[in-house]
Order: sequence, then structure tokens, then C-alpha cells
Amino acid sequence: MQDYLSINRKAWNIRTEAHFTSDFYDVEGWLAGETSLREIELALLPKDLSGKKLLHPFCHFGQDTLSLARMGAKVTGVDLSDRAIARAQELSDRSGVSGRFINSDVLSLVDKLDEHGTFDMVFQSYGTIGWLPELTKWAEMVYTFLKPGGQLIFAEFHPVVWMLDDNDRQKIGYPYFNLAPIVEENKGTYTENSNVDFTDISWNHGFGEVLGALLKTGLRIDHFAEYDYSPYDCFSDAVPVGEKRWQLKGVEGDIPMVYSLVAVR
Repeated sequence: MQDYLSINRKAWNIRTEAHFTSDFYDVEGWLAGETSLREIELALLPKDLSGKKLLHPFCHFGQDTLSLARMGAKVTGVDLSDRAIARAQELSDRSGVSGRFINSDVLSLVDKLDEHGTFDMVFQSYGTIGWLPELTKWAEMVYTFLKPGGQLIFAEFHPVVWMLDDNDRQKIGYPYFNLAPIVEENKGTYTENSNVDFTDISWNHGFGEVLGALLKTGLRIDHFAEYDYSPYDCFSDAVPVGEKRWQLKGVEGDIPMVYSLVAVR
């Protein structure tokens, strides 16, 4: 296998610089007090996170992490991209919202962060596990850092979305199961200022793999739900169907686009 960590780090370094200045992420609006969190994950979280210690793997440049800090949590964000971590620290400094940020592959975090069994929550949302070749070590990482009674709060794009052909949503373009790495040469990212080129490597993960990995560690699944919309306009052929809700053109309402789960140690 190619060195997926180096390839994906480079890809997300490129993406980060485009994303940080995009209307899609609206950093200025966030700095003015808007949250970057969406209704799906907010429904799973207490409105007041005061006193909660929270770990956020795949934090990108920290908007969600610091939005959680604004709700009262003591937050630690982790990301593979060194540029994303630098921008996250910049966002923390500019906003005055406190957060700790660590540049690391999340699968190596157990060896780098010794706060095992101390976090009340591990939070992950949208487009995260697809960057991992397998999920056993990910689930073990989640279990390791949660204290007894601690929760994984997880929202992710549905595996059905990643099966569909990018140019013809009526066709299957990718396997449901994790059969092999998906290597893509990208011209542009999902934000509007997308004049960037990069290569990335990803994997599809079906529900059997996701739930099986979590259950194998001893985590208990307390919540699972599917949604027929994306809370982000991050697909080139998406059409709006409500406030901060989009569906894929041609299959509007026919497929699940996002799922959420809560797992408890």
C-alpha cells in the first residue's frame, strides 16, 4: 500500500488553506459567535458541557472543537494535518476560546497521549473514518480514552452515499464493503474556492465493520439513526430541501445520507 498517511497529510494541508478562507466554513461568522455544529450532532449533546472533558479526533482546523468549548467543554482536538492544527491554534487565539490541539495520526494517539480513561466524550463528525484503512484500532482508541460511562458521539456520512457513481447517481460506482483502498486524483475540494489539485486515499466502511469494531471493544450502542439529508452542501450535485439540509439530485429522499450513533463505555 502507498504511504497513505503522507499522501493524505499533504492533501489535507492543501485542503485546509482553501477551507480556512472559504464561505463554506465562514470563519468570520464563526468568530462573531456562530456555531459550526449542526442539528444532528447537537441533538446528541447536552446544551451545557461545563465540566466535561472532550476528545475530538479528526478536528480539521478546530471550528467544531472550539464550538464545543463554547458550550463549556474542555477540549482536545487531534488531526493528521499540521496545517490544520496550526490554523486551529490560530482560531483559538483569535477567538479567545481555549482549546488544546495535537498533530497526530489518530491511530497513533494512544502512544502519544497518556490521558487514558479520562475523557467524558469522544466526538467525531462527517467524513472521518473513511481515511482509515480499518476500524479495529480506531474503536480501541475510542474505548481507551473514554472513562467508564463515557460516550462516543458520532455522526458520519452513510456508506450508501459513498457507493454511488459521482457522475450518475443511479449507478453503483464503488463497493459497499472495504475491499481495497480508493485512490483518487482530485481537482478541487468541496468548498467553493476549489482551485486545488491533490491525491488522496480512502476506504469505504459498511455498518457491519463500524458497529462490529465498536462492539468488539465492549462499547454499548445506545443510539443509532439514519437521515435522508446532508447538513452540509458538500456534494457538487446537491439540492437544498430545507434549512441546512441537502439531498443528492436524482435520488432526493430515496437514500440515507448520514447516520449517527452513541456508544458508551
